[in-house]
Amino acid sequence: MQARAIFEAAVEAERRTGKAVGLEVMVPLIATKAEFDLVKGRIDATAHSVARETGKKLVYQVGTMIELPRACLMAGEIAKTASSFPSAPTT
Repeated sequence: MQARAIFEAAVEAERRTGKAVGLEVMVPLIATKAEFDLVKGRIDATAHSVARETGKKLVYQVGTMIELPRACLMAGEIAKTASSFPSAPTT
């Protein structure tokens, strides 16, 4: 539902401004590559559905935040599928 809202909003923003919106969808609290791949698959399917319904090409990336200790240990595997890992803010 959230991915659909993001993609539909991007289509509407492009319609209103005439400029394509580049999206980066971030998936929180991922622990393993299999878990990320499952969620990414649903996001990709939603993007394809919205693109088909609207006739607009969606440009997007799907990344994740490495927040869990398990994800830190599995980051190398998760990176094979994830488009990005945002860096944590420094203090």
